[in-house]
Amino acid sequence: MLQTNCPKCKGVIESPHLKELSSVKCGQCHEVVTVENVFVATRGFTIHRGDLTNRISRYEKLLREVEAERKILTNDKTVSEKTSQSFDQFCLTLHELLEGAKSHFRLKMTRELYLQMNSDHNKSKVKLIDISTGGASIESEMLDSLPRPKAMINLQMTLPKFHEPISAPAKVVWVRRLTEESDAEIYRIGVKFVNLDENARSSLWSFITQSSAGSSSFRAS
Repeated sequence: MLQTNCPKCKGVIESPHLKELSSVKCGQCHEVVTVENVFVATRGFTIHRGDLTNRISRYEKLLREVEAERKILTNDKTVSEKTSQSFDQFCLTLHELLEGAKSHFRLKMTRELYLQMNSDHNKSKVKLIDISTGGASIESEMLDSLPRPKAMINLQMTLPKFHEPISAPAKVVWVRRLTEESDAEIYRIGVKFVNLDENARSSLWSFITQSSAGSSSFRAS
C-alpha cells in the first residue's frame, strides 16, 4: 500500500493510486492536499519510495539470500520455532515490498533498445524509452497507420541477457508528437500492458532490477 502524511492534520492517507495523483482529499480533516513524500508500506515495514527506488536491486538480492537461509533453517532441527517464524515473517515482508514495487517503478533506458510493434496487420521497429511491468513508452517515426489511443498493439521484445523473447499485448494510452530539428516526424507512444502473463512479467522485472543496479536511471513512475 502507498501512504503519505496529510500536511494539515498529520494523519496518514492510504491509496494504491497515490503515485498517479498530484493532490488528494484527506479522509480525516477533509482538506485537499498536495501529494508529497509517498511511502511504500507493508506489515511492520515502511520505506520512502525514493529510497526504495535507489535500493531495489539490493532488496531483490536480500530476498534471495533470506530465502536460501530459511531453507537451511527448515532442515535444521536445532533451530527454534520462534526463529523459523521470524524468518517466515521477514520473507513475507520482503515479498510484499517487492511485489508492491513492481507496478510503481520504471526503468529509463540509457542505451538504445529497439522492439517490434505489431499494430493491426502492420509491423514496425520502435525505440524503447522507458519500461515497467505495467507499461512502457516507445518512440516511432511517422507511420501511415500510427496507432491511436485505445488501440491494441503487441510489442515483441528481445531483452539483453534474456534468451526468450517476450510478447507483450498492450493498449495505447497516449500519442504525442515530439519537436525535432530534423525533418522526420517522431512520435512518442505510451502503452499499458494488458493480460501480461506471469513469466513475461517476471522476466521484465528481472530486466528492470538487473539494469537498475548501480544506475541512477531507475526512477519512480
